[in-house]
Amino acid sequence: MHVVYSIVKDYFKEELVLNLKELSEKIEVSASTISRVLNDKPGISEATRKKVLAAIEKEHFTLNFAGRNLVKSESRFIGIISRKRTSVEDVIFFHHSLNQFQEILLQNNYFCVPISYHDDKGIDFENTPLSPTDYAGFIIRGQSIPQKVILSVKKFGVPIILLENAFYETKVNSVVCNDAELEYELTKILIDKGHKRIVHITGPDSWYNNKERIKGYRSAINEAKIPEELYCLEDTVITTGKEAFDILKITKVSNIGICFVNDAMAIGFLKVANDKNIKIGENISVVGFDDIPWASLTTPPLTTARIEIDDMGKLASSRLLAMIGDSSASVTVKSIVDGKIIKRKTT
Repeated sequence: MHVVYSIVKDYFKEELVLNLKELSEKIEVSASTISRVLNDKPGISEATRKKVLAAIEKEHFTLNFAGRNLVKSESRFIGIISRKRTSVEDVIFFHHSLNQFQEILLQNNYFCVPISYHDDKGIDFENTPLSPTDYAGFIIRGQSIPQKVILSVKKFGVPIILLENAFYETKVNSVVCNDAELEYELTKILIDKGHKRIVHITGPDSWYNNKERIKGYRSAINEAKIPEELYCLEDTVITTGKEAFDILKITKVSNIGICFVNDAMAIGFLKVANDKNIKIGENISVVGFDDIPWASLTTPPLTTARIEIDDMGKLASSRLLAMIGDSSASVTVKSIVDGKIIKRKTT
């Protein structure tokens, strides 16, 4: 082990001419931007990307992950685990939280390593530069990663925190929004419009956010003495939102209020309605959830609940760093970040 350590240490000194902070200062580009270029992420201008790549080549900069861990005698890497999906909306929504992770973690000399979870083969550690035991901690994003998978990560013995997901029984740190309260308020908007048929379209009812939003919906309609009409589909993407149009048998004379569990499903529904020239916002009212950037661009613009995903990303990173810094910390924290209702033209 000492021989391997020496070899890696010498290699690391020779090859890493500048570290990330030094390179950032030298070319006057933020460390998070350099990291995004290295990870081939969107949102960077072509000029900046070329500048960073040219500097990396000129300075012989490299991030030798395994070498850096050995030299520092401790891990400086945080795994960011997300479900690999085809839905663009997922990427847009979680893109902001990744920016916040990188900002907070890089300030504390930790690096983000994106890791994909695939429904068919689990967490893809094979295509990352580290083994599962090389990480200082993990942030697990989204509610669609199964609990058994999350618990398998917990067994690695390093701190983990969930973003937009939580357990009811098992002790796992998490950051969520006030889902039930926001869904209650959205449903109340439909009730106050006078709709007597109000439905809730969601995904699997085993997912945390879906459960919480169903609670909010039920609370509002029970209070108003309106019959429950709940549909649990296999996923929460644009395609399943389109399916909801046929499930509900929507026509031009329909009088209905529809709560979609997220904006992606609502967008799929609105696309079909527009194709069929069915007007939304009067007899047919629609609400979403999340306030992804596309929500304000739909026809008509979508009433929804805004999740403060930037704040949640910062909070998740800060909490994870606190757990890494105090290995004896035993208190499990479920942090709730309030969102807000954004009323637009679909109600």
